Parts: sequence; C-alpha cells; structure tokens
Amino acid sequence: MEKLKRALHIDFHTMPGIHDFMREIDPADFAETLSDAHITLVNLFAQCNIGFSYYKTDIGIPYPGMKGDMLPDMICECHKRGIKVVAYINVGLNHEYARKNYGNCRINSEGKVIFGDTSGNFFRAPCYNSEYGEYLLSVIREIFEKCQPDGIFCDCMFNMACYCNSCTEKMISEGIDIKNGSAVYEFQHKTMKDICRKIKDIVPAGKLCYFNGMEWTDVENSHLEVECLPSGGWGYDYFIPRSAYARMLSDNVIYMTGRFQASWGDFGGYKGLHSLENDIQDAMLQGTQFSVGDHMHPAEGLVDDIYRDIGKIYRKYEKYERWTDGCKYISEIGIVINRGNFTNSHKGVSRMLSELKYGFDIIDETMDFSKYRLLLIPDDTVPNDALRKKLKDANKNGIKLIFCGRSGVGKDGFWADFIKDVVEFKGYDDTDNGYYKLKETSEDTADMPYSMYTGGILMTAKDKKDELASRVKPYFKKHWDGLQGYFYTPPECEDGYSAVILRPDFAYISFDPFVSYFSEAAYFHKKLVAKLISALMPTRLIECDLPSTSRATLTGCDNYRLLHIKATYPEPRGKVNIVEEPGVLPARHIVSVEGEFRSVKHLPGENEVMSKIKDGRTEITLPQISGYDMFCLYK
Repeated sequence: MEKLKRALHIDFHTMPGIHDFMREIDPADFAETLSDAHITLVNLFAQCNIGFSYYKTDIGIPYPGMKGDMLPDMICECHKRGIKVVAYINVGLNHEYARKNYGNCRINSEGKVIFGDTSGNFFRAPCYNSEYGEYLLSVIREIFEKCQPDGIFCDCMFNMACYCNSCTEKMISEGIDIKNGSAVYEFQHKTMKDICRKIKDIVPAGKLCYFNGMEWTDVENSHLEVECLPSGGWGYDYFIPRSAYARMLSDNVIYMTGRFQASWGDFGGYKGLHSLENDIQDAMLQGTQFSVGDHMHPAEGLVDDIYRDIGKIYRKYEKYERWTDGCKYISEIGIVINRGNFTNSHKGVSRMLSELKYGFDIIDETMDFSKYRLLLIPDDTVPNDALRKKLKDANKNGIKLIFCGRSGVGKDGFWADFIKDVVEFKGYDDTDNGYYKLKETSEDTADMPYSMYTGGILMTAKDKKDELASRVKPYFKKHWDGLQGYFYTPPECEDGYSAVILRPDFAYISFDPFVSYFSEAAYFHKKLVAKLISALMPTRLIECDLPSTSRATLTGCDNYRLLHIKATYPEPRGKVNIVEEPGVLPARHIVSVEGEFRSVKHLPGENEVMSKIKDGRTEITLPQISGYDMFCLYK
C-alpha cells in the first residue's frame, strides 16, 4: 500500500444547540486550507461521538439545522486537490441513538445505563449485540454509498463488560458464567472482534480501515495510528514504545498527535509550532509518518493560523521524503513483551535505551528474534511456551539475553537450563525497599547500596565470579507494628542473595529496573543496564558523546542510511511537559556509526559533512543542530 503521509485528523463532536452551525464553513475554503498546508490525507467526520451525521442520511440522525451535504461536498473538494479523505465514525459512542434507544444500551455490573462522569464522553454506550449492531453496519454501508470516502476510521473501540438483556441471553446460551467478570469481559472482547470483521466485510477493496482502541493484534487494520498527546493521560513516554511495536506489525504507521494544550476537545488550547514540530521529529526518529489532530469549530471552521503553522512544518518535512520513503528503522536490541501487553516497564526501558542511543524494537512471541544482537526481557513478560522456545533458540544461536525479575522464572523456578546451570532460584520477594551493591564502582557511581524500588526474585550465583551485584536487605520491611510505622528502612547487610548476574551469554537482574526508571528516574539503574549491555554487546550501531536529552536513531535502505539527530526535548512545567522553543546542540559533537560510508551529507541541502572511516566505522563531526537534523550516509 502507498505510504500515508502528512495527515490530519479532525474531530467534529458537536453538541445540539449550536444556533449558527456552519456559519462560516465552506467546503471549498476548507479543502484549500488543507491543500495550502500540504496535507495529503484527512480523517473527516461522518458521524460524531454525540451520534449526529454530517451528510444527508436516511438511516442516521442528522445534525439539527445542518445545511447542504457537508461531508460529500468536503470529500469532493478535497479530491479535486488530491487529498484523500477517510470518513470518521464513532462506533463505540453514539449518545443520540443510545438516548433514544435505552433498550440497546450497554448496562454495567450495577445495572446502570448512565454512569461515571456525565460531563465527559464515556457515560453511556450502545451495545453491539443489540439492534444497534445492525444499525451501525447499515450506517457504514450508507457512508460508503453516499459519500465515497477513501476509507473509514472507527473510533472508541473500548471493551466494557455488558449485562444488557441481549448480552446476558447470548452468554447464557453459550454456557458463560455471567457471575465471572473475566468471562464476561472475554465475551465482550469476542463481540468486539466480531463487529470489526463485519465492518471489514463492508469496506470496499483498496480502502483504508482502522479500528481505534482495539489491540492491533486482534484485528486486521490497513494501517496503524499511534494516538498520543503530551497531556490528557498519554505523555511523551507513550509514543516511543507503541511505535516500536507498531512498526513490527505494519509498514504504514502514523503518529497522531494534536494541536491541543490539554486534550481532545480543547477548543482554546494550542501548544504552538515548536511543540507540534517536536512531535513530528519524534515520528521521524522512529521511521513513522505523522498526523496532527484538530477540533473544528462548528460555526467558524478551521483556525487559519494553526494551519499556517502546520503548513510550515509539513512543507519542511516534505523535503525529506525523497530519502525517507524507502527507509525502515534499524535496530539492534529487541524488547520482548507478551503479545499486545504494555506496561510502565516498557515506557521505562524505551526511555532508557533512547537516552543511551540504542536502536530497538518491541517484539512479541509471534515475531522473528534472529535479527537482534541482544534481547531484553522485562519483569512483566510472562514466559509462555512459545516465548520460552524462542528465547532458548536465541541463546543457542548466540543472541545475548538480559532477564529481569520474573521473566526467567516459571512455576517451579528457572525454565531454561542455561540459567539453571548458573543461578539457583530461591523464591520471590515482594519487598519494594530492598537494595543492591555493585562489586565494582566507577567514577560516576557511588560505593553504596542502591535502592531497587521494586520487588523481584531471590537468586544466588553458583559461582560468585558471575555476581555483578549482591542483594542487601533493609533492617525492616515497611510495616506497622501497632506502635510505629516502619517507613525509614536503611540497608543493613548483604543477605547472601545475588542481585545481578553477568555471564558471557546472558545477564539476570533480580528486580525490574525499568518500571522504577519510569517512576523514579533512577540514574544508577540506567548505569547498571548500560554496563550489562556493553558487556554483552560491545559493538553497537551508534556511539556518540551526545547528552542524554538528545536522541539519535538510524533508518535506511539498500543504498544509504539516514542518521536522525534531535536536540529538542520537553521540559517539565508544573504537571505537564512542554516544548516552547527548539533545543540547540553545539557544533563539533562526534557520532560514530557502524559501517564504512563513502560520504555523509546534511539533508535536505545535501551539503557535505566532515567524516572519516576508522576501524570499520564512520565518524561524523556534526554541525550545530537546532531542533532536528538528518544526515544521509551513502554506501
């Protein structure tokens, strides 16, 4: 499929009572604004969260007072300018339909149709197992017949246990215990996948189809969109691990950011040009495409100055496409997860490896492990049968492994002989105030016990030479004894257990350094992991003297590699991280890239950059970088 690029996502969730609806909205002006901003694809409203349709519908509920045939007219004008249009429909929320058809609503375990925050979005939803399921499919058929979009974007595919009459009767007929919450949830999960398959059957061949909210491994999407805002529950640490997994599932991945300061629906919030550009740069670093989210005013339409800024950014990064279009992200480390399962541990490890300038993918047990030099297995990765086999094969084939916490442990202890031969499993430890002490320290580490911040496993090295760090117990576990709350728990002494094991082919950390890096930003955890990776994988793709706040990645194709350098980084301001201006890296930093390249050029101007070949690597002397730069390394 053709690469999607320079996209736009427009929300248009319009409450009843906008008395001057569409006062200044003209389809031709709308399309011209998008064209001027160099947008090539837009997700455009067919039916919103409230449940109103924005075309002449015979099935849905038209917005009261709508003039003309809004969506088809906009599609027509966009197509005239070469802009593709994907029709947006919220399939999980439809408040007008649900309000008028209470018998077709989802009912929670307390028997309620309306629950939660009624000033928000998710306080009521229709049920796919009711008549709403057929109604939804009819509306989607009508959208394709009447509007002729280039695809469909199905939003809010959230899973929620439902106890409505339709679901309850169906569950009982299938022998499902309706008192078992997990079973009810799984039934709804199956219902969600069924409705996705039915929608896919409607979508014409060659059209785009994306189910937002479904696990990517559950359904067949034409492309993948990683939705992420710096606030509103996502944060900047959300995008990197999600994109590192998404690109393993699809060649068409889009970073959907937004212009908002707070979250979706923030009409008066605009985070500004440099903040938007920061997000586009993150997409470039990860080898994905990008999309900006907006919410169109129901009377006034688009804000010209926002599209002035989007146009500046899109024109700038369009110039790189002649190099980036055929490239893929280049990695050396695989972070192993269970299929589709993301936690804060993955945010922590992604941030840590990004700061250390390692190239990595996030992979699951269904994927190829053979391309990686090293595999990292976080504590919350469950060693199922498929995963155990792949990790054993990887070890046999010379791929280095780093286990954390429970990832190397099954029901009865270590599941791999290569671990059992080296380490004895002694049980579990749920103490979050334990310590570890390195056998050797360096100038930038202290000779002291370091906090683990998490529980883990108890293990001992059979040969003490394999022990990189010992475990140190606290004087007390945190507890209340009726007189005192034991909060102050200093380290007492080594307790005979090993905290970190290092062998030529694998390492084992008894706790989870990544979840605590995300929660505590423990610098010494990063130093520990860097030490283990360097020992196991001495040759790396990128070596550099760049600060930890910068980023460096490689993408490439057969004829060249692209080195991406980013200097901008978000700054914490109160509760939110923000980008107000681009960061600047002074000139003369050295980046060494694995491989011998005949020339290095600064893109898009193709100016030659100082470089030299040394010991099978290419050393590049960087110019001053403001924000972000890309360099082409020609073979």
